[in-house]
Amino acid sequence: MIEAFYFFLFQAVAVNMGFMPSHLRALGLSGRQISAALAAAPVLAMVAPLGWAWLADRTQRHNRVLQVIPFGAFAGFAPLALATGPAAGRFSLVMGAYLTYAAFFVAMGGMVDALAVARVRAGAIYGRIRQWGSIGYVLGALGVGGALALTGAPVSGRLPPMAVWLALGGAFLASLSVTGTGERAARPRLTDVHTLLASPELRLTLLAGALHWMCMSPYNVFLGVFLRDQGLGPLATGSAYAIGVTAEALVLLHFHRLHARFRIDTLLAVAFAASGVRWLGTALAHAPAALILLQIGHGMTFGMFWSAAIALVAATVPPSLRATGQALLVIAINLGAALGNLGTGVLYDALGPRAVFALAAAGELLPLLVILQARRLTAGAFAQRIPSP
Repeated sequence: MIEAFYFFLFQAVAVNMGFMPSHLRALGLSGRQISAALAAAPVLAMVAPLGWAWLADRTQRHNRVLQVIPFGAFAGFAPLALATGPAAGRFSLVMGAYLTYAAFFVAMGGMVDALAVARVRAGAIYGRIRQWGSIGYVLGALGVGGALALTGAPVSGRLPPMAVWLALGGAFLASLSVTGTGERAARPRLTDVHTLLASPELRLTLLAGALHWMCMSPYNVFLGVFLRDQGLGPLATGSAYAIGVTAEALVLLHFHRLHARFRIDTLLAVAFAASGVRWLGTALAHAPAALILLQIGHGMTFGMFWSAAIALVAATVPPSLRATGQALLVIAINLGAALGNLGTGVLYDALGPRAVFALAAAGELLPLLVILQARRLTAGAFAQRIPSP
C-alpha cells in the first residue's frame, strides 16, 4: 500500500532530521563531522537515484525496485541502531553507516513519487496520497520527542537511531504490497534523457530547486541543535517539526485547488518568498513560542514547492521516463543540499545559528529570481495543469 510506504518513509525522515543531529552532537561529534555525515545522502543523491530510476524504467518493474531500496537502507542503518557504548560515537562508524544507508535511501522518495504520479493520472489526488507521509512525520517527531521527555532518556541514547531503523523496516514491509504503475510504455533510451533535459521549464525548475534546497540546509541539519541550544527540550523540538509538517500536509492536500487557479511559476515564487521570511524570522526570534510557530512556514517552504515541482514533472515527463524525471528532481535538490549542508556546518561553528538562518533568508532571493526570469522567458509547462483523469 503506497500510503503506508509514505507513512514509514517520512517517520524515518522526521526522526533523522529532528533528533539524529542532536544525537550525534551529544555523542561528541563536531558541527563539521555532523554536516559531513548528513551530507552523505545529498552527495549520493546526485548519482544513485538516477541509477535506480533508470533500472526501474528500463525493466518497468518499479514496484520491485521499490522493495530493494528500503531493505538496503534498513540494513545500512543497522550499525547506528545496534551500536552500544563508545562505539556509537565513533565518527568512522557513523560515516560508514550513513554512506551505506544513503546509497539506497536517496532513491526511495523519487521512486514512490513516480508510482504516485501514475495514480494521479488514473484519477487520484496526489495530496491525499502524500498526506500519509506528513502524518507519519508528525507522529515520528512527536512520538520520539515525547518519549525522550517522558522517560528522561538522553538524546545520546539508542532511541533516536532505533526509531529511524524501525521506520525503515516498516517502509520495506509496506513496499511488499505496492503494485506497479499498470501502464504500458516504450522502454526508454539514454538519448531520451537528453531530450528530457531540453525542456527549459524543467531545467529552470531544477536550478531553482537546487538553490532553494541549499537555503533549507540550516533547517534540515541544525534546527534541532539550534532549538536545543536555546534551551528547548525534545518535546518542544518535536512540536516544532510537527507544526511545520501539519502545515505542509494542508498545502499538499489543497494544492490541486490552488493549481487550478494559479500558474506553477507563481506558486513557486510564493514558496520562495515565504521561505525567506521564515528564515529571517527564525534568525531574529528569541521567544521559544515564536521559534516554534515560525515553522508553520514549512507549508510554503516544502509543501508548496514540492507540490509545484511534482506537478511540473508530471506535465513534462512521458510515462516511459517517469521515474527518471523524478530522479532528476531529487538529484537537483540534493546537489543543493550537499553544498548547503557542508557550508552550513562550517558557518554554524564560525558564525552561529542566527547568522546562518539570516544568510538562508537572503539566499532565497536566488531561486525567486530564477523563477521570475523563467516567467519572462517561457510559458509552456508552467501554465499547464496536473493531468486530469
